[in-house]
Amino acid sequence: MKKSEIAIIGAGIIGMTCALQLSKLSNINITLYGKAPRYSQHKTTAILETSFGMYKEITSLNESSRYVYKLDKFKIIDQLSNKNKILDFDSNEINLNSFAYNIKDNDLSKLLNKEIEISKNIKREEFFVKNIKLKLDEVMIETLENKKLYNLIIGADGRNSLSRDYANIDYEHKKYKENILVTTIDHINDHQSTSYEIHKNGSLLTSVPLSKKKSAIVYINDKNILENLIKENKLQDIFNLSLRDFLGEITINSDISQLPSEVIVVKKLAKNRTILVGESAHVIPPLGAQGLNLGIRDIKEIFSLLKENNSIEPGSKIILNKYNEHRWLDIYKRQKSVNILYNSMMGDNPKYQLLRNIGFLGLNKSKILRKILLNEGLVLNANSKK
Repeated sequence: MKKSEIAIIGAGIIGMTCALQLSKLSNINITLYGKAPRYSQHKTTAILETSFGMYKEITSLNESSRYVYKLDKFKIIDQLSNKNKILDFDSNEINLNSFAYNIKDNDLSKLLNKEIEISKNIKREEFFVKNIKLKLDEVMIETLENKKLYNLIIGADGRNSLSRDYANIDYEHKKYKENILVTTIDHINDHQSTSYEIHKNGSLLTSVPLSKKKSAIVYINDKNILENLIKENKLQDIFNLSLRDFLGEITINSDISQLPSEVIVVKKLAKNRTILVGESAHVIPPLGAQGLNLGIRDIKEIFSLLKENNSIEPGSKIILNKYNEHRWLDIYKRQKSVNILYNSMMGDNPKYQLLRNIGFLGLNKSKILRKILLNEGLVLNANSKK
């Protein structure tokens, strides 16, 4: 039986993860287009317990790996009023060893790239994709060096996706007035595998565990305010003011980087022999560890569809329609949830502030609500409005 040819465009974390997961299928050949990007040393990703299993299967990662830092507890601190409101969550509430495992993007990328290099089922093409042409029964990818036909293209090339454009998939793009700042800190106290999330008017400050006295920082605030804080060298003061009571004296120990807070919503997840995964398909603010983990669910769905329908050509409308149908509701619900949570946290609209207060009270009183949000990974921001 002739193998189907699948091209994955984009060799970042999602693209490499997708290639390794699909390489377990014996009836397809995979070509991965793109160079493995270099990630900054301070950018990290929290992989939810429900997603971590995939990385245990396709890499050497496990719970005790030296690259992995457990996130066992959340503390959510609402500083919107004079009195701090604090919510505590423990992974034991939902019978998990940890909520998530934090890992530096650079370390995860290197681990994935190592597995790609030794895989016999993945061909690497580092040449820039010059053009994609849709033919009757196949898709042609052109680089500066060659041309090749494929049954299916998987677009994993991020928020500025070329594969999405070539497939003529429309999308809506909204930019918020905030930026997302990331860095890492040293602190006097052991974080005890706890993530702290501080809510103040118009801002969100989150620390995520690294080694015992180091944490990653994600700070969302108005882009002009962030620029002024950096210019006046006051960022460290802000971190200490919010987190000193929990982590002790704090020192910024790495460079600072920023990216825009934005949302991308596609009209179709699959079209013209192209399936979108990761940020090619959905971009949301970095709340509740939803970003990468949404992409992992995309990959799980593609793997399941191709495995269960191995007699059907992978670029057919049957497969594309099933992917649209199976993934649309999950992505839509999470985008809507994150949007509501984000607006209630960052905005000053009274109805969102009321929703935030109700949510905080509900999470204090309702074990059922806590369990639902903990399982969905939305608890990080459910109180105040991720």
